[in-house]
Amino acid sequence: MRRRGLIVMCMATAVLAVACSSGEQPSGGDAAGPTSSEATTTASTTTTLPPGPCVLEPDTRVGELTFAELQRFELVNGEPIPTFAEFLDLADAAGVGVLPEIKYFPAADGGEPVPWTDAQLAEYRDMIVERPGLDSVVIGSFQESALAYFAAEQPDWTRVWFRGIGGADAFLPPTVAEMRQRAPSATALGVINVLYFAGTFPGDQQPYDVPREFADAGIPVYVWFNVATGGDSPEGSPPFGGAVPSPGWSEVAAAQPPNVDWIATDRPAEYRAWSTSPASPDPAPVMVAHRGGGEDGVSENALSAFREAVAAGAGVLETDVQWTAPTTDEPNGVPVLMHDATINRTVRCRS
Repeated sequence: MRRRGLIVMCMATAVLAVACSSGEQPSGGDAAGPTSSEATTTASTTTTLPPGPCVLEPDTRVGELTFAELQRFELVNGEPIPTFAEFLDLADAAGVGVLPEIKYFPAADGGEPVPWTDAQLAEYRDMIVERPGLDSVVIGSFQESALAYFAAEQPDWTRVWFRGIGGADAFLPPTVAEMRQRAPSATALGVINVLYFAGTFPGDQQPYDVPREFADAGIPVYVWFNVATGGDSPEGSPPFGGAVPSPGWSEVAAAQPPNVDWIATDRPAEYRAWSTSPASPDPAPVMVAHRGGGEDGVSENALSAFREAVAAGAGVLETDVQWTAPTTDEPNGVPVLMHDATINRTVRCRS
């Protein structure tokens, strides 16, 4: 039985690793775009698009495009690709918190994730500090080096270590000892719902009680939901991989409730209805709009998604930040909102 359980979990890990990397199935969109120079203005910078047709090549990476080159493309729902500055302006005006994930990716030829430079981290920090209307600031990353920078430069900001699954991480629940060893600069744990686990875990047949262990250690937990594992509802969903429970908001919030500070969801409107109902704890965990939420017809990490999330009562807006290629005018590049290393899943040529 143990061997069978491990096989099931290995298969599940492969599925989930892909889902965590890309989120959803790739979207098409190679429609013809602008064919002549065109001025484009954002909250961050003003650029002129180079002439020529728009072609969305496979595996087009954010970090290999200048900001001007990126402006050839738009999100699949027709909106511009937002800059980090525009995202911060929206959150600042709304008076909500932000949880911008610092994204590191390996270079195109593979290898270890390439960290941001100190200059990029400093510019990122300054952009946040310049917006005093933000209700709260939470720094999130899978990378200890990013968290360590903010532990030194902005120690009052909460620092969430996102505990990954798949790839270099075993598909097993997190432990306090692991977090302290791998992310000593973190002040909170970020974990997907299926690994916020209590009981005998099918993958290694060992006992875990993640909610109690982290509550006893005084480490707050941020729980997020994923399209592959399901559970993004009050009730949850069938076991992931046929073996691991996929708890919903009600079960997550009921496990050591004072310690679950946030629940990140792609369904802001539904979460608000649940959180204000008798079925939820009082108070319910703060709603974090995961990539804005992206209700039907709205792309993830689109400004319209974040506006809808604010209207639905989100207390924190979660997004993903990475840098375009540097230029003479923008030596750090420009920070933009994009989850994947490549743009292909979520953009198309501008119409």
